[in-house]
Amino acid sequence: MNMKKNVEKLKNSIEQIKSERENARYNELIDTATKKLNEAEKELIDAKAQIADIESPIWYVFDRHNNDGYDGFIQDSQSIKSIGAVFPVVFFVVATLISLTSMTRMVEEQRTQIGTLKALGYNKFQIISKYVIYAAVATVIGGIAGMCVGFQLIPKIIIKMYQMMYQLSNPVIKFNFYYGAIGLGLISFCIIGATIYAALKELVNTPAALMRPKSPKIGKRVFLERIPFIWKRLSFSRKVTVRNIFRYKKRFLMTIIGIFGCTSLILAGFGLKDSIKSILPAQFENVFNYDMQITLKNGISEEQKNNYIEDLKSTGKIQKVVSTYMMSSTVEHNENKEDVIIIVPEDENKLDGIINIKDVKTKEKVNLKENEICITDKASQLLDIKRGDTVKLIDANDNEIEVKVSDIVENYAYHYVYMSKQTYENLYRKTFNTNVLYTQNIDLTDEETDNLSKDIIDDNEVSGVSVISTAINRMSEMMNSLNYVVIILIVSAGLLAFVVLYNLQNVNISERIRELATIKVLGFYDKEVYSYVTRETVLLTIIGIALGLIGGYFLNAFILNTCEINILRFNKIIRPISYIYSILITVGFSIIVNIVTYFSLKKIDMIESLKSVE
Repeated sequence: MNMKKNVEKLKNSIEQIKSERENARYNELIDTATKKLNEAEKELIDAKAQIADIESPIWYVFDRHNNDGYDGFIQDSQSIKSIGAVFPVVFFVVATLISLTSMTRMVEEQRTQIGTLKALGYNKFQIISKYVIYAAVATVIGGIAGMCVGFQLIPKIIIKMYQMMYQLSNPVIKFNFYYGAIGLGLISFCIIGATIYAALKELVNTPAALMRPKSPKIGKRVFLERIPFIWKRLSFSRKVTVRNIFRYKKRFLMTIIGIFGCTSLILAGFGLKDSIKSILPAQFENVFNYDMQITLKNGISEEQKNNYIEDLKSTGKIQKVVSTYMMSSTVEHNENKEDVIIIVPEDENKLDGIINIKDVKTKEKVNLKENEICITDKASQLLDIKRGDTVKLIDANDNEIEVKVSDIVENYAYHYVYMSKQTYENLYRKTFNTNVLYTQNIDLTDEETDNLSKDIIDDNEVSGVSVISTAINRMSEMMNSLNYVVIILIVSAGLLAFVVLYNLQNVNISERIRELATIKVLGFYDKEVYSYVTRETVLLTIIGIALGLIGGYFLNAFILNTCEINILRFNKIIRPISYIYSILITVGFSIIVNIVTYFSLKKIDMIESLKSVE
């Protein structure tokens, strides 16, 4: 914050001497020209011409935010910050639900021990404290381990990725004790609170009741049984599966919620990647189709410009050249401001195919209207501008011009304002003066285009050349930084899906150990017992995935609206292949869990499981 204040203070100090230095420079130029007049009478005509061409100098005061590299890094950081505000919440909720299930189940499994302690004279506080200490220690150890990963490992991975694009020194990564304390406090409250609740619920019973196994839940008729057309066509094992699913409602809900959350996270991650990837073709195929942007020097005549355009065409490498005037400006509306680039074509019809000005909603071509402007959609959103609104255009000299907005046009990177030649001359009281040429080349490779741009930059009329392929590469590198973060999120969500399924499957087996031992005694083979158990998990996983795909769609839209940076417009799309990937990842982890479950079921001891504690 202090650094920002110092930058602003220095900037204000420089601006205070702006007028003085502009006048001084102007006087200096006049003096130089006058001296030349006095040197020789024969140079009088040239000197007068020079004086006539001298324009009042303008100072442009920039701070670090005007540096593309610095500002790009800040924008990238903001997008990471925005993603970080959404994903951890979903992870936290799913992880907390699983932890609550585990601790509650642990207390219920030890009801015999609780009954024994109660019979021996231990009071409720002493019995509960045992489980509270266990829950607290597990929570603290897990929380500290999670903070080590969250505050150290993941930031280092992300920073390494950024160092591929930016020249960054090795940053100092510290523990954020504020966020750590909040996270640890919340999850401790939830888990310890659930443990206390579960223990108190058991302690209501007498010691004799606690030392007996908990009675299995009573089976009930399910809704499907009231539909004979479907119910009669189900096999016996499938009828049992349907009944068991609704018999254990807590596990039913936890499995669906867990898979729903994980699938939503995975799909949102893939959707974010798809949206980021779509920006480049959207901007540099749908909107911009030029190959080079050539900036001309100040002071050259219209005749020189026209001759130069003909020279460019005569190279045989350029098929189309469009003359424009381009300037930086600021748009203000409702006291909010955004920097924009104003583009004024000399001939609007020739701009077609070079820069496509289309309505953001209908995607139809927009014609430039006299004394009105078109503004790109992201700038209109940030400034709350609608068609028909009046805005202010503020130039480098802080001159303000009010103008009406005729259309909101399609754009995906940076902010632009388009106006006709006549509108520019009416608003600014100046004659149109070409300063930028846009070209379309004739099927040149990137290397040939680079060589051509190097030749052009040496021309006397040219002050700069920008090749669109370079801009594409620069934006592609910026997008890649977000892609790496998305990969981390997808992998983390997949691992969370594995933990959810594995935990709930263990709970399922331990909760029904006597039931499973009984059916093994009745002659069921291991594969049949495995099918008996996993058929329920598979069905719940399918339901969770289906709901997760719906939830992921809306989560993706929410994340895009949250993490979209000022200069970019994301296409809110999810490719069909992303849905398939999300399903396959979740199913893949489900298969791994089911394989582990198979070996766990084989180890069930029929005799031990059926022993009575009466």
